[in-house]
Amino acid sequence: MKYLVIGLGNLGRAIAESLTRIGNEVIGVDVDQHKIEAVKHTISGAISLDTTDKDALNTLPLNEMDAIFVTFGKDFGTSIQTVAMLKNLDANKLVVRGISPIHEAVIRSIGVTEIITPEDDFAGMYASQSLFGKRFKQWYRVTDTHHLYKIKAPATFVGQTLQTIDLEENFGVRLVGIERPKEERNLIGLKQIQYSVISKITGDLTIEEGDLLILFGKMEVLHKLAEI
Repeated sequence: MKYLVIGLGNLGRAIAESLTRIGNEVIGVDVDQHKIEAVKHTISGAISLDTTDKDALNTLPLNEMDAIFVTFGKDFGTSIQTVAMLKNLDANKLVVRGISPIHEAVIRSIGVTEIITPEDDFAGMYASQSLFGKRFKQWYRVTDTHHLYKIKAPATFVGQTLQTIDLEENFGVRLVGIERPKEERNLIGLKQIQYSVISKITGDLTIEEGDLLILFGKMEVLHKLAEI
């Protein structure tokens, strides 16, 4: 697939290089020549260009891209102008970094629906990790209020059935999935733990030690789980 990443600061560079590593064709764009030099050997192509200049922006293969990322982190005006120009040029799918609530409101008003907020995501992950400690495995924000959490099953759950635990009734969270560990040998014969998803979740399923629970709900209700 083909991607355009506009703004090669820390986030933009990370996105561009990650997409490239998994086999995509990525073009990076930034007005700062030093940032271009930093990525020109690690992605498909890098171009120094002022994205607030409509004529310059129009020289890019916008309609060939599967998605265009706009990742400016501080320059409110440059981000807004760039997004407006891209919308005016009928660019394909736009993914824009949100800078502030006002910035997000403005870009939504001109038709952007996919907004990424790395600072908020980090804060949410850190808060979740602080809440669960070593039990925490992964966090994903679905909406501003509801999140997905992967946690190690509490010791008090081990040996109990899902019907007995009743996560939704007793804890206000919905069980989405369970990953169960199994010790296997790798290609060179060393033992390692591999996790597999339990495909059928029923009320009579018994929680085992080491199970990872994938839960959906609000962060505030998870305090009940964190305290047991």
